[in-house]
Amino acid sequence: MVLRLPSVKACLSFELLLLLWVSLLCEVAGKEVNLLDTSTAQNELGWLPDPSESGINTVAGDRSFTARDIASGDMQLNMEVSSIEKLHQRGFYLAFQNSGACVALVSVRVYYKTCSESVHGLAHFPETLASSEGLETVFGTCLKDAAEKPGFPPKMHCSSNGEWLLPMGQCICVIGFEEVEGACVGCQPGFYRHSLETEKCLKCPPNSFSSSPAATACPCHKGFFRTPTEDQTIACTRPPSAPHNVTSSLVGSQVSLTWQPPIDQGGRSDLSYNVSCKRCHFLVCEPCESDVVFSPRALGLTRTNVVVDGLESYTNYSFTVRAYNGVSGLSSASHKSTSSSVWVTVGYADPIIVTNINLDSQNESSLSVTWLPTRHRSHVPISYEVMYFEKGEEKHYTVQHLKEPKVTLANLQPDTSYLLRVRSVTPSGEGPFSQEQEFRTLPQETGIPSGGMIVCIIFGILLFIGLVGGLIILRRRQAHRRARPCQKHSSYNRDDIWLKPYVDLQPYEDPSRGVLEFTKELDPSLVNIENVIGEGEFGEVYRGSLRFPGKDHIVVAIKTLKSSYSDSTWWNFLREATIMGQFNHPNIVRLEGVVTKRNPMMIITEYMDNGALDNFLRENMDKFSAVQLVIMLQGIASGMTYLSDRNYVHRDLAARNILVSHSHQCKVSDFGLSRILENDVEGTYETKGGKIPIRWTAPEAIAHRIFTSASDVWSFGIVMWEVFSYGDKPYGDMSNQEVMKSIEDGYRLPPPVDCPSVLYELMKACWSYDRARRPRFREIQAQLDHFISSPHLLRSVADFDPRVTLRLPSCSGSDGIPYRSIPEWLESIRMKRYILNFRTAGLNTMESVLELTAEDLKQMGVTLPGHQKRILCSIQGFKE
Repeated sequence: MVLRLPSVKACLSFELLLLLWVSLLCEVAGKEVNLLDTSTAQNELGWLPDPSESGINTVAGDRSFTARDIASGDMQLNMEVSSIEKLHQRGFYLAFQNSGACVALVSVRVYYKTCSESVHGLAHFPETLASSEGLETVFGTCLKDAAEKPGFPPKMHCSSNGEWLLPMGQCICVIGFEEVEGACVGCQPGFYRHSLETEKCLKCPPNSFSSSPAATACPCHKGFFRTPTEDQTIACTRPPSAPHNVTSSLVGSQVSLTWQPPIDQGGRSDLSYNVSCKRCHFLVCEPCESDVVFSPRALGLTRTNVVVDGLESYTNYSFTVRAYNGVSGLSSASHKSTSSSVWVTVGYADPIIVTNINLDSQNESSLSVTWLPTRHRSHVPISYEVMYFEKGEEKHYTVQHLKEPKVTLANLQPDTSYLLRVRSVTPSGEGPFSQEQEFRTLPQETGIPSGGMIVCIIFGILLFIGLVGGLIILRRRQAHRRARPCQKHSSYNRDDIWLKPYVDLQPYEDPSRGVLEFTKELDPSLVNIENVIGEGEFGEVYRGSLRFPGKDHIVVAIKTLKSSYSDSTWWNFLREATIMGQFNHPNIVRLEGVVTKRNPMMIITEYMDNGALDNFLRENMDKFSAVQLVIMLQGIASGMTYLSDRNYVHRDLAARNILVSHSHQCKVSDFGLSRILENDVEGTYETKGGKIPIRWTAPEAIAHRIFTSASDVWSFGIVMWEVFSYGDKPYGDMSNQEVMKSIEDGYRLPPPVDCPSVLYELMKACWSYDRARRPRFREIQAQLDHFISSPHLLRSVADFDPRVTLRLPSCSGSDGIPYRSIPEWLESIRMKRYILNFRTAGLNTMESVLELTAEDLKQMGVTLPGHQKRILCSIQGFKE
């Protein structure tokens, strides 16, 4: 038998299947058939080589069987499989040798094995002949729109049995295509695949689209952009719209700009602002000079307010606030679409004060003096007025008018002291005189000491004797004080006693004289009283207007003194005006002037459109963000820092005494509180200007009548609580006695709803029982500035303990629920705004609220997460 093959392969192997049918007549076991292989390279046919050259296998019959086995079909064939290996020729012969036994050869099948054509891992593997020497490595070819995975080429191994084994590596679809049922299919429009690491096509991010199939990216819609650092998976965004409600508040030469964030922030959170300034003369505007200072800065602001200082009198300014985000630089849109402007006209600002007066030269009869020229950038001309006189002869003075900042005083007496004052003069009037400077002419050279020199020597000797005597007396007094024990309040540090550097009316025999020294007396004809807006401690408070000749009228608030006033009331009225006249700060209510020479007496201040802070917050419940509330507090802290730096103690700091402007700027007011502390049944202290409830007062001020800036800090903590509770009454319905006892027991107000945790920690620091541990106002202001510039710090909300309420609950409720009704409970946790929601939902008893869930509250209209949390925490407290 000859098997002809199309080709020859060295490793080609065949298996010979021999089915042997053992003859019925064979009785002797062990008979054999020999299978021989004869290969040749000489010819393909024609002669048979020697059969003994190569033996492959010997096959024997399995067993003998009888005719009965044949009849019943119970025969057993012996099947043998043999392999022919290591063939090197183009063909071979097969020969079967029968050894003479009684056997039958039933069938012979000759075949070879291959690994069939296959597709695996997006790679095509061709049909491959199986090797007899082990595994055959076969590399695949990637399908259309597929490529080898870097570093992992596709390959499999063909076994000698014709099976694919050990697949390794793979192909992956190129970008723009995805694998679908073993093939690479292009991404549909609206989808894209930009990376080999992504298995499937992705939907285009917002504000982008792919119009063609097999897209590798989604271009942004017109007007939308991605930054160079953002990949294709990021949504396209656009520049923000312009800030809105840009407002200005002018105080002297300082303007405060505030604005609201853009309505459309472009889909980004990296919002910032740039503020630019232009100085305008008629219709020509030019950038402001470097003397204009922005606080905290002009560029890269993350807060919505800025203070601009160093503005010039009688000058028009234009301020532009532009909103930026990460893609603003990629847009070609006009800056007008992202910016808003406001015009500010500076009238008569802070007086121009002459400083740095120096003596250039002197002789027996003249003095040459110079001073720094006044900084003034506008077109208003400036001249100077010099007043000088011999020391001790103030009534006999001489005045000179000059154009330059220098003067030579001639025809003076030799060896004589002269006092000199300088002030600037503009078309709007004169500024204040500078501080007196003393200069002395040289003595005449007569060879003997002059009379002035002799007087100086004598005066020096007397001064020395006086100093020595004073030191001796001072040391004796100190030794006497150390010898006496402290009988009362030994723990009180005398260094903390409030010292008052401002001038009070106490030293004046006639208080009206002190008022005129620190305030501006107004002509009553300039004041127009319009309507009553409230009633103060001294009389009614009116809204009105003040009109100076040649100027526009300004809206003012007018405090009047009752016609039936007593001497003490009159004294307190004038005292408050005197105090206000000595303060100049953007967060302190500005005094415009007084009327004291005619009845009714009046104190005229700037008008604050939004009134008292507590009423304003109650009328605008939940309308402000945490950052906006912190900005209000920062303004109050700035004003109190100003007062504290001047060692002034307010004593009546509360939200009702904070006034709010139209731009929501907060200003400290009401400076009429007396220092006398009185006791009464309600635990308040009596002042000549009214009463202050105990709930705003520091414990040491109640117990020991000790008032310092630290006691104002305690009050400021209560104001912070009022602001974040939108004007709620501190300590709720607790009586003043309960408040005092609770504070002594360590109780402090719980955090208002949705109060940031960092703000509540600051409140608790202000409420430290030891006043030395309370922060100073300057530290408080710095912390609030930090919170405004880093608003992410305000995201964490302070935890609320449901078992701590703002009043003492009744004890007549059911077991575990110490409240009679749902309104009583909601009021105790400061959620009384939802009383109607609970009634509408049919919840009338405390037991009916025990199983409420967040979803139930949401359906009832309680949508704010913080409010849901507070209500559910309180319910959980009942269960515990």
